[in-house]
Amino acid sequence: MLAGWFMVDSVNLRDSINARDKLEIQPLRRAVRAAEPYPVDALGDILSGAVNAVNVAIQAPHALCAQSFLAGSALAVQGSANLRLHGDTKPLSNYFITIAGSGERKSATDGQALRPHRDWQKEAIKFHDEEAKDYSIKKAVHDKQKAKILNGGKKDTIDIGALNKLVEPIPPRLPVLVTEEPTFEGLYKQLQYGLPSIGVFSDEGGRLVGGHAMNADNRLKTMAGLSKLWDGVPIDRVRGGDGSSILYHRRCSMHLMIQPLAADGFINDDAAIDQGILSRMLMVKPESTKGTRLFKNVDYQNSAEVSRYNKQVTALINSWRWDKETGELNLCPIDLSSDAFKLWIEYHDHVERQHGQDGAYHHITGFASKAAEHTARLAGIIQLFSEPNAKGIAAEYIEKGIVLMDFYLGETLRIKESTESREIAEAEKLLAWLKAERLRYIYPVKVYQSAPNSIRSKEKALPIIKLLEGHGYLSPIAPDQAIEIDGKIRKQAWVVIAYSPSEVL
Repeated sequence: MLAGWFMVDSVNLRDSINARDKLEIQPLRRAVRAAEPYPVDALGDILSGAVNAVNVAIQAPHALCAQSFLAGSALAVQGSANLRLHGDTKPLSNYFITIAGSGERKSATDGQALRPHRDWQKEAIKFHDEEAKDYSIKKAVHDKQKAKILNGGKKDTIDIGALNKLVEPIPPRLPVLVTEEPTFEGLYKQLQYGLPSIGVFSDEGGRLVGGHAMNADNRLKTMAGLSKLWDGVPIDRVRGGDGSSILYHRRCSMHLMIQPLAADGFINDDAAIDQGILSRMLMVKPESTKGTRLFKNVDYQNSAEVSRYNKQVTALINSWRWDKETGELNLCPIDLSSDAFKLWIEYHDHVERQHGQDGAYHHITGFASKAAEHTARLAGIIQLFSEPNAKGIAAEYIEKGIVLMDFYLGETLRIKESTESREIAEAEKLLAWLKAERLRYIYPVKVYQSAPNSIRSKEKALPIIKLLEGHGYLSPIAPDQAIEIDGKIRKQAWVVIAYSPSEVL
């Protein structure tokens, strides 16, 4: 008999305990398929050269390096051109998610990919400070002239003609090019009063998806706003206090590097799935390179490949043009060539056929529905980064986009298979608590009162307990029997069979 148990039906309890010898304990998490190699060659000469150079030196996974440099190139390209696709206009920007744990050298890789952007931003802010001083002087002169014309508000002495001729100076835009953890209101204001093209890049992306911008009050608003930016449609803001406004021709690219646990929560978030933000994100979860990264004395920052990438980023950002008053970007339209368009249609239809109930992409249909558009965007980004003066997207670049999109479709399927629901994470928490407390039995009230906070309710606890029962970790006491636990007769209780697949009690 287990210590502390008063058995009302010893046969029933013995059967429950003997269940540990009959049940096969199933791991809560499924085995993960190995990641496919990232098709680096499809990125074009400049990007693939930079990716390979940084991969050799930093030794982060190829996919991680590729995500950083591809996102960096999207940020550089998006402010200069639009994609015309089948009668519609699309941005040449994109969103990226890289799932990687601590120590995978996310910061080092992203830091290198964003080095030219941050160097540009640093110099632009110096110039902005000088412009701000000049603006302050011009604004003071303007205000003084305006006050003189208004003459204390006496209508009969106001020179309306002189007032109409008075031109108010335009304040300089703060050139913030890259931001890490904005709220959507902050992002909106930056696009309104700062640069009309921006990048949201974070090597700690969990702070964004789990922070203020994505809390219960702001979650839908933030995801809807980011989706509209990806779509390239006007974004608006209606407020009682500071009025309403609407922004046209703004662009945003994003790269979030997220720890696996935070990624699991975001990828399985019902609001993120229903709203559609996940279908706009290109995701990778690369295999770790830990244990293979022996020291290499390589000066990658001054390599010819990285220098070429840096120069191209700077040149592209310097090519951006926008209206000084409205901030609207002057974006040149770029079309697919006839051969590229034929290839694109074939790929569009190929992916569409896989959406059905028995199709390969049935479980990621939201993402697959945007695969053709992602393909065209990737082709446009890569071509314009390689050839900024290109007048159209060539077939060879659509082929590169298709190679990349096939990889992202496969990787999204793999991530979806390996990413467990929030219930799995909660079940792991409950098992850890059972082990820490050295519990050999459990009943609902015990969970409601003492288990981890996130499962202290009937609605949350019972599905988790049933999940553990289904995997063989718990064995239920028959409902028509009862045992005394913690001084009371319990009609609903479970024997703890194991804390882990290898730890049968």
